[in-house]
Amino acid sequence: MNMLQRTLIIVGLIFGSATYLWVPPTAAIVGFMQQPRIVPATRSISARELWRAHSPYLTIDEIGSGKGIVFSPDLSEPGNREFYRALGFAYFEDPDWRVVLEQIKAYNATHSRNRIETLLVLSHGTNGDALKLQSGSRQDAPRSYIAPAALQENLEGTGIRYCLLAACNAGRLFRPENYLNVRADAGNRLFEAPTLGIINATADFNPAKSSITLARRAESHLEVINECNLSELSPETIAELTQGGEGGLTAASRIAVPEMLMQLLLKDDELRLVLWGSEIEKSRAETIDKVRESRITNFLNLVDSLSRQK
Repeated sequence: MNMLQRTLIIVGLIFGSATYLWVPPTAAIVGFMQQPRIVPATRSISARELWRAHSPYLTIDEIGSGKGIVFSPDLSEPGNREFYRALGFAYFEDPDWRVVLEQIKAYNATHSRNRIETLLVLSHGTNGDALKLQSGSRQDAPRSYIAPAALQENLEGTGIRYCLLAACNAGRLFRPENYLNVRADAGNRLFEAPTLGIINATADFNPAKSSITLARRAESHLEVINECNLSELSPETIAELTQGGEGGLTAASRIAVPEMLMQLLLKDDELRLVLWGSEIEKSRAETIDKVRESRITNFLNLVDSLSRQK
């Protein structure tokens, strides 16, 4: 499948390069909202620190060890759930954030030997105003929103350390005015009816003391999810991935593979991640087709190389 034939699911504009860092003070949450502290730069974090992995991978199901993925249903593909579980990921896909959060808590409570340490969130960013999960774009579609701080608060005590936001305008999600609460009245055309509700942080939650670290891409970027066919993998790999499954994954299955995930798995030095820092402006910058296709090929080759049956 060449790049022109691929369906690209646009997650959206992801943050711009931040010149200043907003850091919540360690005092009460009231102070956090009243006078944000401005410092010269964001704090960088190594992708290797955030995405700890077996080095090298030995088997296919080691790829997702200690990792979880949250997909908005309308950004997913039919083969996603079984494919990512076959790679060893904990996989969550639902339009209701409350359901997803309960599933994450239950997973880590029952998988003590392979708890999720890093969670990758593939949701809509709602122009940087909120993290949105939905089943479709209809006004009455199942849909819910959560504020970044509320995500931190609800993941407390689960064992998760890092949460990587791969959502539209993620840098804007860190703005003080909407970090704690979803602004439903901001006049955002992408904010559709919250048919399944909104989750905000509680009044006494202090993000500065949270055990959950939120991270994002450093520069402005259109975050893209690429559609691939399982048939692009070798027959041996397909046989291993489909063996012992629920029967829903076949050689004809389609899967959605986020560009950021590919960069993490391939240890791409061009992926720069940061903590904190907010952004105001939007950007339409994106990876050129030639580079994106090369990453897809390298990702598929990585999965093929780990097949036990090759």
